[in-house]
Amino acid sequence: MNPFVRNILLIDDHALLQHALSAMLEPLLSGGEIICAASAQEAVGALRSGKHFHLILLDLKLPDSDGLRLLTVLRKEAPGVPVAVFSGQDAPIYRQLAREADVDGFLGKSMAPSALIEGVRILLAGRRFFDDSGPRVAGESRVRPKLSPKQERVLCCLMEGLSNKEIAIKLDLSERTVKMHLTSVYQVLGVNTRSQAILVGQSLNLSMPAQDD
Repeated sequence: MNPFVRNILLIDDHALLQHALSAMLEPLLSGGEIICAASAQEAVGALRSGKHFHLILLDLKLPDSDGLRLLTVLRKEAPGVPVAVFSGQDAPIYRQLAREADVDGFLGKSMAPSALIEGVRILLAGRRFFDDSGPRVAGESRVRPKLSPKQERVLCCLMEGLSNKEIAIKLDLSERTVKMHLTSVYQVLGVNTRSQAILVGQSLNLSMPAQDD
């Protein structure tokens, strides 16, 4: 058995990207292979197949799960296997969330091929790698998103684990209004899912604003 053989699990639902990345990274694998999973369910199945993986590349947007939520499952199914976020989301908040989730790396899909290959090489060598080529602002990790009091109240309810219906009852709003506020909250925070919004809210140490209207 070749001790240098490396297997990678790529969790991403874009078939064209799967094919392109597989071809790009093949020289690093020394006869190993890239197994592609288009969903969280397929990823778990691959990990339970008996194949040993040396790196997991995880997209944050999956059809059946939020990537950061899946991270907990991956660590349980494959303890010790490094996991790197592989994302097309370049907003600084995603890099912040990845670091706070203590992943082993962050690779942006907009990276130059040579930089992406080098990043994967570093990860396969057992070191961490974070692509910091995305848009940056001084002190970005502590920039507080400008949420209105109404948006903050909805986000705080979300952090309590309330459903849209429960939020509507608690804040005396219609469910339609709650959905509209959630959409605007996602836009302000630069996120796409409830779980991502909750993570950002927790990092901001939000507390429920007083009713002022």
